[in-house]
Amino acid sequence: MLSQPQTFPCPHCNEIINDTMKQCRYCSAPVDRQAAAIAAEIQSKVNRACSDASFLRTAAATMFVLLGLSLLPFISFVAYIGSIFVFLAVVVMFIRWQIKFGGLQTADPDYQRAKHLKNISLLLWLLAIPAFVVREIVGAVISGMISQ
Repeated sequence: MLSQPQTFPCPHCNEIINDTMKQCRYCSAPVDRQAAAIAAEIQSKVNRACSDASFLRTAAATMFVLLGLSLLPFISFVAYIGSIFVFLAVVVMFIRWQIKFGGLQTADPDYQRAKHLKNISLLLWLLAIPAFVVREIVGAVISGMISQ
């Protein structure tokens, strides 16, 4: 079975090329097959780190949307349970990201952005803790007003 070519930055000009090339199409530098395979594997991990970090940040934001929706009548219970589920999922995804990609050694700016997204997700997760407390207080006040 033929494998798909993998991409990596040229070590000379930093343009993205694939590992099947004998020389860089941008700077004409020769491509060492072994170095290309290693660089392509690192680039693949960077791409997965970026994707996972983006998903993590989206999940962290979704947690707040569900928490806000949990204040609305008719969907409050489902949204609240969803926000708790996402709260737990975010911490698991954060730990998973840190284990899989936290030690990656690369100067790739996309990886730096992925680390930033991961850190934003952690911050959102930490802010969710007092948000859950506030939601409980607001929910109790709303329930008290409705029952009167």
